[in-house]
Amino acid sequence: MSINVKLLIPFCLAAGLMAQAPPPGPPRELPRMLAGRMAMRASFMAKQLNLSADQKTAMKTIAQKHKDEMKAKHQAQREARQTFQALMADPNSKTADIQAAHQVLSQRSLDTILAGRALRAEMRAVLTPEQQAKADQLRADFQAKHQERMMHLRKGLGLDG
Repeated sequence: MSINVKLLIPFCLAAGLMAQAPPPGPPRELPRMLAGRMAMRASFMAKQLNLSADQKTAMKTIAQKHKDEMKAKHQAQREARQTFQALMADPNSKTADIQAAHQVLSQRSLDTILAGRALRAEMRAVLTPEQQAKADQLRADFQAKHQERMMHLRKGLGLDG
């Protein structure tokens, strides 16, 4: 069997260039994709809860009021995570620096969680008691489906023993 050298040289060059290329990061359109997913989920919830026009307007007003705050909290959390991951990847980083970065990341994560909780509480106040009960059921159903997907993922990866 003979090897066609004319085809082998470009292939080897391409393979060498690919080996030097940095690994791809998260897609730049990820925030837009997540925003789209959240909009779809909000639309689904609005239909399921049978929101009135006034309720829809109130929900949009609340979301808009908290938009900049939530964006800033998510950005701070993202930056803290990147700092922590960089320290973890650096074999020369000190344990104290890693611990400090982890503390900052934990605090930023908690800040984001609490802000989201306050936002949901404010939106929940717009709902009737019946709508609140329905929203609770939808949330429980979503969490159960999420847990099931995670269980299957762990099983598929061989992490469930």
